[in-house]
Amino acid sequence: MKTYLGAAFVLAISATPLFAQDVAAGGDLYNDNCAICHGNKGEGYPKEVVPDGAVRIKKLAGDSAYWDFAVFKSAVVDGMDDHGKPMRVMPVFGKVGYFTPAGGIPTDDDIKNIQAYIQTLAPKG
Repeated sequence: MKTYLGAAFVLAISATPLFAQDVAAGGDLYNDNCAICHGNKGEGYPKEVVPDGAVRIKKLAGDSAYWDFAVFKSAVVDGMDDHGKPMRVMPVFGKVGYFTPAGGIPTDDDIKNIQAYIQTLAPKG
């Protein structure tokens, strides 16, 4: 019995990295495609610094970084907010592809990596 438990424990430990997100890859994708609008630290731009009539850019750090994956994916791929409404200025990366690598369509792993990276920028708040 101990042999089976030991083997199960080793298997569980060795399997963990297969499911972990690649935060460095997410950071690269974020910096190449998202930071231009959302800021280097996911801080977005508050209403006070955006000219009248312009669209406020959403803060990601501590906020949408913690949305359920399906909601976060919909924002990235479909340009939909967490209420299912179209965002006015969010690129629809599922149609136009990334800025860098040019035209690349985000995969689920890419999106999970981006979300994992953004979660390193601030705690849930």
